[in-house]
Amino acid sequence: MNKYQTIASALTQLIDEGRYRDRLPTIRSLMRKFRASQSTINQALQLLVQANKIYNKPHSGYFIIPTHVEKIESHSVYNFSTASTSWTDFPMAHYVHCLETAFNNEKEDLFTYGDVTGQTALKQSFQSLLADQHIFAKTDQIVITSGTQQALHLLALMMKTNHDKILIEQPTYHQMVNLIERLDLNYATYGRHLEAFDIDAFEKVVQRTQPDYVYLMPRLHNPLGTTISEEDKVKLIRLAHRYHFYIIEDDYLGDFEHHNAYKSLYELDDQQHVIYLKSFSKIMFPGQRLGFAVMPENLVEPFVKMKEIADIQTNTLSQLMMQTFIQSGLYEAHKNNIITKHRQKVKILQDALKRYFHHYQYNDNNKLHTMIKLPKRINMTGLYRDFEKLGIWVDDYRKNYMTGFPDRDKFLKLNTTRIAEDQIDLGLRLIRQAIRHNQMF
Repeated sequence: MNKYQTIASALTQLIDEGRYRDRLPTIRSLMRKFRASQSTINQALQLLVQANKIYNKPHSGYFIIPTHVEKIESHSVYNFSTASTSWTDFPMAHYVHCLETAFNNEKEDLFTYGDVTGQTALKQSFQSLLADQHIFAKTDQIVITSGTQQALHLLALMMKTNHDKILIEQPTYHQMVNLIERLDLNYATYGRHLEAFDIDAFEKVVQRTQPDYVYLMPRLHNPLGTTISEEDKVKLIRLAHRYHFYIIEDDYLGDFEHHNAYKSLYELDDQQHVIYLKSFSKIMFPGQRLGFAVMPENLVEPFVKMKEIADIQTNTLSQLMMQTFIQSGLYEAHKNNIITKHRQKVKILQDALKRYFHHYQYNDNNKLHTMIKLPKRINMTGLYRDFEKLGIWVDDYRKNYMTGFPDRDKFLKLNTTRIAEDQIDLGLRLIRQAIRHNQMF
């Protein structure tokens, strides 16, 4: 990203946060603040003018264009329910600029069908992103999909066709539950709790059920928020080799825990028993519908055949946009901005949990999903009714379990993506009040 683009992004954030309300500081002040030349500052200001953020009054300076768009978060609503990026955090002006660039440079591609596995240039960009996390794959193994959900659907269709069995954790990602139930897949379950992953119990389930596939979220599990230890991940790979099953590694939150010490299951595997899935919905936005799968070489062909009958190709414009966004450096900058803002909110949430829920068990990972385990005696119907009265939005934990699964924990899953920082503490106090009101003695 050029320096003027970085300055424009910083100014946009300052305007959105209300630091600059009526007008911007003088050009000379901005030169000192950002240690930039006058021409660089002028270029940045022109970007904001084009984005309808500011306007210029000759001989008076640059003034902020007032917005009449209401904030999504009402002060009467405490939204802990979603983990999707807020549109107010997205660099929309830059994205639109990338859209224009992609359309002007690659418009011919929009009028032809592309490769069913995805644009080569974008696969190479994804290959580089993976290499930064010590995940090395051939571009031929990378298949671009319409989000992780399509990749899971295609894998489910492969299982259905071959009469394969899948082993899933309980609880797990609610859309995986929907896939299995609606496609009537052959499945087995392994019960998970907030405690550490029980590798011995897991192996006994594998021995008894003999799955062909195992679906796991080793990093920042949805909904538990937990991460499997390095020792247990090594053991999981050994089990996959010993019992001959594929692990579907859903790493959709990998960007929120990116450090060199973490090793993915795909990185640990040397016999191609891991299918690696990545999504961008939590960094970009769900409507972009873009993700990818890294397939073992022997599964590439059957996976691509399923994709070919599903949609011929992933949306070309989304692919070209993402490619431009990555190449410009905007993706890395935006990702870092989202993660920084998220950590600030989660720190407030964790402090509130220590104040109001120190008698409860909850995960303390400072990441996306925070789960509070509730006592069995809680009346969940009454609790959700009280939440509705108080304006508290949370996801229903029951969606994360298969119908009829017996050993269900009662819990609350909290996300801070869409709630204002100054609402978090009060929101937690109201939640504690509702829980106390619905304890059955």
